[in-house]
Amino acid sequence: MRLQCCHTLALLVGLLWAAPLTALAGQGGGQVSSNKAKQRSATRSGRASLLHSRRPSAKKTQRRPRWAPVELFHVNRRESLHLRIADSRGRAIKGNQKRLDKFFRCHHTNSQHRMDPRLMRLIYEVGRHYDGKRLEVISGYRDPGVAKNPKSPHKQGLACDFRVIGVSNQELRDYLRKTYDHVGVGYYPNSSFVHFDVRTGSSAFWIDYSAPGGNSMYSENPSDDLRSGRADTFKPTTIDPAWAKDNEASSESEEAAGSEATLSPPSSPPSGAQ
Repeated sequence: MRLQCCHTLALLVGLLWAAPLTALAGQGGGQVSSNKAKQRSATRSGRASLLHSRRPSAKKTQRRPRWAPVELFHVNRRESLHLRIADSRGRAIKGNQKRLDKFFRCHHTNSQHRMDPRLMRLIYEVGRHYDGKRLEVISGYRDPGVAKNPKSPHKQGLACDFRVIGVSNQELRDYLRKTYDHVGVGYYPNSSFVHFDVRTGSSAFWIDYSAPGGNSMYSENPSDDLRSGRADTFKPTTIDPAWAKDNEASSESEEAAGSEATLSPPSSPPSGAQ
């Protein structure tokens, strides 16, 4: 009987000691499982961050292609053309020269002439410089029968009169002069365009103060006129032809007319002008 009671007591003592150890072991196992779960979660988060950082930004995916088209609009023909020099791979575009010759044809006679490839490339570069802005063409090829200047490069498909929407003609004038060599730049402050041509010799620059459709009034010294600001302020005086027939005009009026005449630039074209 005594032995049985001692055996029972020993079993109870053993159970009391085993219970805390089992609970402690359970807690340790739970912590290990929890740590492993946290490590797996951190690994997944790290991979996701790495993948996100490698994705290209939205700005890079929106870059315009190298040979993106430039919008041209012929104001006298009311026609549009998306000018491209090469395709997306930099290859020449089949039939491009014919399209250019047709678009830049003379708006007076409808006659065509081969437009100079270098001129077309430079106009394209101007359009890319003013990215997204439309270039408006006033005149491209000019038939010899309507060209006033016998030496005009328009007659050979070497020139173009144009403007850029949203860009002042003063800014366009300065950009063309500073950017390109072996070109001619003509500034017409009382008109709405800038003349641009390509040539093999040295570059040329001139200012013509004439109004649209009027006789040429070239500046004697374009560089001085630019520095003084006269290039953008001078306005030619228009005299009524009937005034010259009036024999009873006062001497005061004659003196005033003579004073105005001294302010007018010469009508003969300077060297290199269109």
